[in-house]
Amino acid sequence: MAFIDYYKVMGIPKDTPQKDIRAAYRKRSKQFHPDLHPDDPKAKAKFQMLNEAYEVLNDPEKRAKYDQYGENWKQAEQFGGFGAGGGGGNPFEGFSFNMGGEGGMSDFFQQIFGGMGMGGSRRTRATRRSAEPSEVEAHAPIDVWTAMLGGDIILSTTYGKFKLKVASGTQPGKRVRLKGKGGTKSDGTLKDLIIVFDVTIPTNLSEHQKALLEQARRS
Repeated sequence: MAFIDYYKVMGIPKDTPQKDIRAAYRKRSKQFHPDLHPDDPKAKAKFQMLNEAYEVLNDPEKRAKYDQYGENWKQAEQFGGFGAGGGGGNPFEGFSFNMGGEGGMSDFFQQIFGGMGMGGSRRTRATRRSAEPSEVEAHAPIDVWTAMLGGDIILSTTYGKFKLKVASGTQPGKRVRLKGKGGTKSDGTLKDLIIVFDVTIPTNLSEHQKALLEQARRS
């Protein structure tokens, strides 16, 4: 299975500052959301891959391992991470992770192909399962009016459609946990779905709207 470049998936250069990862994800998610591409049969797969890339690059520790070990970063975690093997060099240099096609394969493709034809010991597979996250994240874009006044929205995710009640005064980045709504782990247990609210600020206000906002600011 070919190596998946998470930076290309996110549409950003490798030296993108950590603080800009979330903004890049928000921009990319608006481009690739399945609802915007109803005629593209691969839209959900692309969006799920984008979420996978974000989960890694938005975590400084995972990103550092991904940058150092590339497609083998998950195996680096299993074998002790940084500095394993002594000497301060790359402990995996000269060692092949091509274990019957398993090394470097993303969890996304594992789910699609169901582990068919994969080698590796039972211990290795058990280690990978234990490292599975117990929660996944999805972003819910809302307009500033809904954020300020509250309201109901319908959010479509790769895990299903959800009707959400937005509280008045919702701040950008507010997180809501939906227990057991984030799909299942390989052992059959349910994952939680974390909803992150992204507030979209309007850019083309009419003069009347500007006047009302100015009045509200002064009151």
